Amino acid sequence: MLKRAAARELVVVGFYTSHSCPWCVAVRREQLEPRLRSSDLPKVAIIEFDADSNVVFALPDGRRQTARQWAETLGFRLTPTLAALDRSAKPIVPPLVGYSSRDFYGAYLEEQIRRAQLYWQNLR
Repeated sequence: MLKRAAARELVVVGFYTSHSCPWCVAVRREQLEPRLRSSDLPKVAIIEFDADSNVVFALPDGRRQTARQWAETLGFRLTPTLAALDRSAKPIVPPLVGYSSRDFYGAYLEEQIRRAQLYWQNLR
């Protein structure tokens, strides 16, 4: 998926989430699911990093970590945190932390997506 982002086919957003986080449920339902269903460009893919899971996964550089370890490496301390990711699964722009305003969050998310798209375009 991160390779497709590098090919400018889509923007990949990492979603650091938790089952015990009601704000995470709201972000998913009110922001992410509608964006995934929309025909807006650029297309978006979401990778969920579940803070409650002990499942180990491989990062693009081959390191193996849990979601919590990945988040700690990047300084993510709260859920929900959203970040547009580069091909090494690191944030391209500062992440969105928390969910304080339903009215403005969508605009903040679209700005992240736009800035990530510019990042990929400027690499060429």
